[in-house]
Amino acid sequence: MKDKTDRIISDYINGRTQAKIKAIESRYIYRVKQDNLGIRTAYKGTADPEGNTLDKERMEEDKELIGLRRTLELLGALYNTLTVSEKRIIELRYKGYNGYTWYRVAMELESAGIDIPIKRAKKIYFAFKEDVSRVL
Repeated sequence: MKDKTDRIISDYINGRTQAKIKAIESRYIYRVKQDNLGIRTAYKGTADPEGNTLDKERMEEDKELIGLRRTLELLGALYNTLTVSEKRIIELRYKGYNGYTWYRVAMELESAGIDIPIKRAKKIYFAFKEDVSRVL
């Protein structure tokens, strides 16, 4: 799980990519005016509507935000093409920060009524990972 592709997929599956996008957006949308020693003299030099427009323009030009949105869009497109059982394999493998071992994945699949051997699960996993690395 030390590969960059693994980290990107894990962040997508666990919702960390969406959380990063929300954090960056809120950093621009809910910008707080700075007070100087508690005195109400904080002035950005622009009116509030103009400042909000400038913040939105800066948000649209943010390279990190653009990259995260692109990643989210591409991974969503690839992930939605998988079947339900394939999605379950990917989710279990990337669950949490380290993911489940293959034996735990097989055990969880069996308890859910999905009969897929470990070898086939690994093949699905590596095929998805290869597709993601090609797209990104």
